[in-house]
Amino acid sequence: MFSNMKSSECLGGVIGVGGSGGTSLLSSPFASLPIGVGGRAMENLVREGFIQGVFDISTTEVADYIVGGVMACESSRFDAVIENKVPLVLSVGALDMVSFGAKDTIPLKFQQRNIYEHNKQVSLMRTTVDENRKFADFIANKLKNSSSMICVCLTEKCVSALDAPGKPFYDPEASGTLLQSCIFKVKPYPHHINDLEFANALVDAFLEINEKTSKDSTQQQVASPESVEQFHEDNVSNASSIATIVYTPSEFPEARRAKTLEKTQLILQQLKHQIRKGIPIIGAGAWTGISAKFEEAGGVDLIVLYNSGRFRMAGRGSLAGLLPFSDANAVVLDMANEVLPVVKKVPVLAGVCATGLFRRMDYFLKQVESTGFSGLQNFPTVGLFDGNFRLNLEETGMGYSLEVEMIQKAHKMGLFTTPYAFNQYEAIEMAKVGADIIVAHMGLTTTGSIGAKTSVSLKESVVHVQAIADAAHRINPGVIVLCHGGPISGPKEAAFVLKRTKGVHGFYGASSMERLPVEQAITNTVKQYKSISIH
Repeated sequence: MFSNMKSSECLGGVIGVGGSGGTSLLSSPFASLPIGVGGRAMENLVREGFIQGVFDISTTEVADYIVGGVMACESSRFDAVIENKVPLVLSVGALDMVSFGAKDTIPLKFQQRNIYEHNKQVSLMRTTVDENRKFADFIANKLKNSSSMICVCLTEKCVSALDAPGKPFYDPEASGTLLQSCIFKVKPYPHHINDLEFANALVDAFLEINEKTSKDSTQQQVASPESVEQFHEDNVSNASSIATIVYTPSEFPEARRAKTLEKTQLILQQLKHQIRKGIPIIGAGAWTGISAKFEEAGGVDLIVLYNSGRFRMAGRGSLAGLLPFSDANAVVLDMANEVLPVVKKVPVLAGVCATGLFRRMDYFLKQVESTGFSGLQNFPTVGLFDGNFRLNLEETGMGYSLEVEMIQKAHKMGLFTTPYAFNQYEAIEMAKVGADIIVAHMGLTTTGSIGAKTSVSLKESVVHVQAIADAAHRINPGVIVLCHGGPISGPKEAAFVLKRTKGVHGFYGASSMERLPVEQAITNTVKQYKSISIH
């Protein structure tokens, strides 16, 4: 669980690959920072609210700053964490060394010092007793007036892989000076900094101070369900057993705030947890408040709101949503007022028409986000068109590539994305741009009073769904895949497909979740009333 930091000479972070500045908690899961200017990058993210807890284990930048190395921090090192009162576990990893480039670039005044040539591009210089005293003073002066929850964890042995018996930087006097000069309250441990026992101690220390912070502060904490609208405790009750999903802000340059990205991460964590337990992911289309309300009551995982629902629940075919009967995107925003208020926990997604000619998609996606949707799906979609008409759409700039581009923009904003893909090529394109779920679409749903009559067979669907899943997983092995449409029109049909495919994690239904149940329930209820005898 640990990653070596400075040229692999020092243990540098916890949970993931850290940089010189340590490893951080990004939004809700643990996340990583790039190697190099890690301290500055980390502190910028702290200031912007992305990071809510820090393991700052390799503070070697301080050595470079004070002595004059090439990987120096700034004088403001640690300020952002302290000012924002972010829980911090800190240690003194790699303060036994100062970084330089190639050996012949080391300043003349240091040429006679203890130099270790890591490779032709990186040289390291052992720090002295006096320098270590200065490092300790620098850190102590930063932390002594802090009101943050901070735990400084020191090793009683060595502070890097090179600082060990028989290694080139082993200097008990210098390292001892560093540890003994730390005048602030610390927890000493009888370990080397790279020992597993020390790693466990760091994690325990963080959990301890984070728990205190949670009790003493009103600040929203990492992975706290209260930090996400429409999420309750039962949504993340098993968060501790959910695999880490590592997202970093650099992947989401358009994210307006940490909350959107945090919400997406929590959704994914919950879904991944279900998959590991063998529980299928079930998504449902809804067009009325009562449909959404009772889909949630039934335990649905996702609700999608798109314009075909209006026509479907008006007794018309779903393909009406692809014809020029309404502004699809305006219809969705209008129905949000009916559906979103009655859904308490389940994420609600918007069906967005990417080929809408009179929408500036960058702005519209922000409108979707601010309305309260957790994410989106590409509907209406040109994937339901084929033949010359589809070719002409592609040729005239109104094709599926616009849907891929929209999903990419939404992903960069941190929104949850669940696009339809109709073939292997489209699955690959959607996986490349970061889709969280890919829905293998088998065409217009059959069955019922207004269902399609022409469709692939259920057995053919197994082959097509598997091909789409395999293509998506070649790009992103962790992407979730659901099946939808065509002959997969009910629980039995969904079970048939899921039992015969690999890497397909559930089912998404629209007509099968809303129209068909209404048709059947109303018909049967009326028949029962009509069967009453009045004699």
